[in-house]
Amino acid sequence: MYDTIIIGAGSSGCVVASRLGADPNRKILVLEAGRAAPINSDVPSDWVTMFNTSADWGYYTEPQAGCRGRRIFWPRGKMVGGSGALNAMIYIRGLPSDYDAWEALGCAGWGWKDVFPVFLKSENNANFRDSPYHGNFGPLHIEDVPYVDKYEHMWIEAATAAGYKYNPDYNGEAQEGVGLFQFTIKNGERWGTGKSYLRPALERGNITLKTGVLVTGLIIEGGRVKGVNYLVNGVAETVHADSEVVMTGGAIGTAQIMMLSGIGPADELAAVGIKPVHDLPGVGKDLQDHLNIPITFYTKEPMGIGAWTDDTIAASFEEWRDHRTGVRTSPWVASGGHVCSREGIEPDLQLYGAITPHRDYTRFLGGRSGITAHSTLQRPKSRGEIKLRSADPIEYPSIDPKYFISDPAGIDLATMVRGARINRNILAQSPIRELIDHELAPSAECQTDAEIAEYVRGHMTTLYHPSSTCRMGIDRMAVTDPATMKVHGLEGIRIADASAIPLMVSGNLNAPTIMVAERAAEKILGG
Repeated sequence: MYDTIIIGAGSSGCVVASRLGADPNRKILVLEAGRAAPINSDVPSDWVTMFNTSADWGYYTEPQAGCRGRRIFWPRGKMVGGSGALNAMIYIRGLPSDYDAWEALGCAGWGWKDVFPVFLKSENNANFRDSPYHGNFGPLHIEDVPYVDKYEHMWIEAATAAGYKYNPDYNGEAQEGVGLFQFTIKNGERWGTGKSYLRPALERGNITLKTGVLVTGLIIEGGRVKGVNYLVNGVAETVHADSEVVMTGGAIGTAQIMMLSGIGPADELAAVGIKPVHDLPGVGKDLQDHLNIPITFYTKEPMGIGAWTDDTIAASFEEWRDHRTGVRTSPWVASGGHVCSREGIEPDLQLYGAITPHRDYTRFLGGRSGITAHSTLQRPKSRGEIKLRSADPIEYPSIDPKYFISDPAGIDLATMVRGARINRNILAQSPIRELIDHELAPSAECQTDAEIAEYVRGHMTTLYHPSSTCRMGIDRMAVTDPATMKVHGLEGIRIADASAIPLMVSGNLNAPTIMVAERAAEKILGG
């Protein structure tokens, strides 16, 4: 018997375990499907090398009618640290208006004035000391990327030449502008919540971490969640919680486990052979994601990752291994920005100037040196859903983000077309334009808005930021009570991950997810 069972040792689960475990009288069990993060996770440059490995769930969406029938690759971390051990480590909170919109949607107490102190509480920023916009005493180490390629600086110069102001701090007074991102990196090594929160918490002795565990469902009796069923090496086991179960499986895992347990849309559950226990129609719905479109240019001279040889790879790893210095301390997405696709709005596009010709998470390898300019839609209108394919807990759920087709006004697609044009304009400025040889096909042939839109449909990727499948709110489709983080209509269960986010934020999702987990832990400790 444990007081609290936490399902998932990802970005949010590590936070919740650490905060609840500060009470020495609380006995906690953390269940994680994956195992310890591999060495690739520690090396900042190697995050893409973990895709489609045992450290990645390796999901794919349903065929997307709005994306020319493609099934979009959705990597998600399957290891201690979760997707925070797999991501590009960028730390962005989002805009204050993002959180004020949460409050306006019925999530009282989740406005910017409420969440900003929580961000500061978690942060330990190595570069911005004594700043009103940053914390310096939290467990989460944030710093500038240790290695910045000279061509990343040149991309920033080109972006300022295109009319975008330089911004030294996207988490400061304003988000708009171009510059360098901040990262969850410490002394040349990835430093997500698995290291910053969970690792020291395990030393207290009141937290048990079980890895290699596949949760198959929740035990629900009399309207209360009382425990968890799971598999270990194919063998079924059961564990009970004296207090409650905390869901931290992420936007996919949390929704799937809830539905496997009979919590969700009753008619859909019955259709796949699951007896509905608690009819909650919003489970799995309102899926939101950041959409990204890359365009790639070959360059006239060797540069960046495209110039790496086998000798470069071997020598740079030895330098990182022995000293935690050199090119491998960079995730190669250091230069970027937040810009507006049109006048009179807040930033709605995030840009990256990656000094590499590789695309589609390096599954397309350029044949020479180059630059890939990414443009990411920050406030998508598209909404999708996650549904069970069957009652089999081993089978992956159906993931259908409904990109573009769930946005009949066409705002998402039009904004992404503008993003591609913005990136072309930046790379047409000095000092980058002198380095460019040519734009690669098939985007190079696309000049009209209609042609670029067709390119976007055919080459758009996720920025792997799924959210909102068990969103907070007080309306009929809401799943999580914003006041308590409990599931509406049930006792003994709370949600503390990105699935609870009511509306996508304008920035990478790791920092907001950590904030949600921090607030959930506060509410649990508060009774």
